Amino acid sequence: MDVSVFLALGAALSWTLAALVSHRPATELGSLHFNRVRMIAATLIMGTILVISGRPFDIPPIFFSSIILSALAGVVLGDFFLFAALRRIGPRRSNILFASNAVFAALLGWVYLGEVIGLQAGLAILFGVGGVVLAVIYGKRRDLLHQWEDVTPPLWIGVVFGLMAAICQAFGVVFVRPVMAAGVDPVAVTLARAAVGTIVFWATFPFDPSRQGKPIFPRGRILALTALNGLFGLGVGAAMLMAALEFGTVATVTILSSTTPVMILPFIWMRTRRMPPPAAWIGAVFVVICTVLIAT
Repeated sequence: MDVSVFLALGAALSWTLAALVSHRPATELGSLHFNRVRMIAATLIMGTILVISGRPFDIPPIFFSSIILSALAGVVLGDFFLFAALRRIGPRRSNILFASNAVFAALLGWVYLGEVIGLQAGLAILFGVGGVVLAVIYGKRRDLLHQWEDVTPPLWIGVVFGLMAAICQAFGVVFVRPVMAAGVDPVAVTLARAAVGTIVFWATFPFDPSRQGKPIFPRGRILALTALNGLFGLGVGAAMLMAALEFGTVATVTILSSTTPVMILPFIWMRTRRMPPPAAWIGAVFVVICTVLIAT
């Protein structure tokens, strides 16, 4: 079985954990400053992993432009729009919009990289996208009301943010795919992308009036949750995605790593104490079929 399957699913699980700890700090700090703090956490964590593991920070200069473009699209713009959507429409709705990046990435991989989508892979993508949609679109019943379901009106702004996050993430994956196919170390690439994101986000700090008179770094629980998001989202999850792109195509890796809305179902069940309806679990079955089709 292709190792990219396990790596892509591992990235999805890591991003699920990141999503679970991001709602409160993203809401309190705002999308922009939340990303500033989590970028620093991710950079420090990945740098520590690189040193402890003895990996060399060896990235050929020919790939610098691709990594910078990937970081600007996927990390800076993608994460900014994702957490802006998260604040306005909650993790469930923002996740389904973000999952559409699989379709965008497949199309970009075909146009930009010339990756051919075979019949079985195309069928897998349809099952995957359909499964994600079923997993999260199950209406809004009274017994499912929770702070994670709150919407800040108008709804269309959150929808636009979610779609922009998906498109930017797709471009970020396509830009970095040739780098990973060349065998560059995924931890080094992840560190480089996080470093670019850190520089860009903190360059905006002096021009952010919303932070005037407020502490630069949060304290206590908010800081811990933000650091955990950096670890799972920009660190472990991103490194697994980079490693998966070394072995798998953009289309298959992206659809598998977009199964976060399915993986988050049992966590939402535990958190809200309300079991998602049958349609959500049928969606989970679709995602399993998608995984089997890709793996075989």
